[in-house]
Amino acid sequence: LSQLNYPFIVNMHYAFQDNSHLYLVMDLLTGGDLRYQACKYRIFTEEQTKYFLACIILALEYCHNNNIIHRDIKPENLVLDKNGNVRLTDFGIAKYQHANNSKDTSGTPGYMSPEVLCGLDHTKTVDFFALGVIGYEFMKGVRPYVGNGRKEIKEKIMSRQAMIKTQDIPKGWTNTAVDCINRLIMRKPAKRLGNKGAEEVKKHLWFRDFKWKELYMGNLLAPFIPKNEDNFDYNYCN
Repeated sequence: LSQLNYPFIVNMHYAFQDNSHLYLVMDLLTGGDLRYQACKYRIFTEEQTKYFLACIILALEYCHNNNIIHRDIKPENLVLDKNGNVRLTDFGIAKYQHANNSKDTSGTPGYMSPEVLCGLDHTKTVDFFALGVIGYEFMKGVRPYVGNGRKEIKEKIMSRQAMIKTQDIPKGWTNTAVDCINRLIMRKPAKRLGNKGAEEVKKHLWFRDFKWKELYMGNLLAPFIPKNEDNFDYNYCN
């Protein structure tokens, strides 16, 4: 974090310690995390989900350009600012990418890619698998692979390729959105959207006309604006 600074991550400004504590001074975001919002609303519209994912894609592009794999992309680690922009946080298990990383298997079951669950060498595409899981979850209200613990989720991933079928597309969602999400959650990294980097995801038909520069500059109106009174606990403020 001391080496990173970007509009779509929760940035650290200072770090200091006393005899018993380490203190991190970070951006204050009052919109709550996406897990809170997902529990409250269960599903989101295509427009809202697309905007959320676009913010995450920019954050991942920045991290990956700095050779960092986040490895724990999930709604709990995505925080909204007051304007509805999503920022990535919690770099506790982030790693610089290196060869022979099969032992780096930390993460959250349900969002972990098959190659990580199977203890194989992996690349930055693990973050795009998690991105697809979030898109699937926000569309359907449930993750593509659900189970009690890592072992059961691994068995389900290895037994079938989750796909959103045409007859299961929720009302208001397009085939283009479904295609993007289905390609992000491909089990084989070589077939996964994002295998060639974030630019490949940004060029998908679903995002092709998205106003990336305006998003980066903060000039877009987010389709979901959090309510501050619901999403931030001021009891932890001094």
